[in-house]
Amino acid sequence: MSTRHGQRYTQSFKKKESAQQDPYAMRRAPQGPAVCRRCHAIFAKKRWYFDPSEYAKLGAAAMTRKLLCMACQKIRDGYPEGVVTLKWPGLKDHEAEIMGLIKHVEARALSVNPLERVMKVVKRRNEVEIQTTNDKLAQRIGRELVRAYKGEVIYRWSHKDKLTRVDWNAPVPRDGKRGKG
Repeated sequence: MSTRHGQRYTQSFKKKESAQQDPYAMRRAPQGPAVCRRCHAIFAKKRWYFDPSEYAKLGAAAMTRKLLCMACQKIRDGYPEGVVTLKWPGLKDHEAEIMGLIKHVEARALSVNPLERVMKVVKRRNEVEIQTTNDKLAQRIGRELVRAYKGEVIYRWSHKDKLTRVDWNAPVPRDGKRGKG
């Protein structure tokens, strides 16, 4: 392709891998309803959802296929598609609020898509790393942190293995020094 002045440009990244190369993608939808034996999510009508009363009926039926959903497989294998890193020297002062915010964002995402979950939270001295089963959930957490606490967020996408890294840095206090904030 050419630009307006006749200069040529090339694509700066590799194309995303196809769904056939994703080890966790469903190759073929199961015939009839299926349930996840770990999280009790239900797959029916081409989508995953939670319904405890329907799970009780389907779980007891002999014809219902019992399998692991993609989110449970990723959690079992330790394969995150999103990693959110929070850096804040005053993190301990706001840790309960931030974890509540993350749980709220996860609950909203679960109500729409049960495959979007927080896999693991790793706490360090002035840093917290949150691993998610879905890249969109990591981006959503980053946006909500900026909305609630300001600060700076950086998004980085890996096109080959479908990993999104979200780095959130604490807001800079008015005196210009990064400290407890």
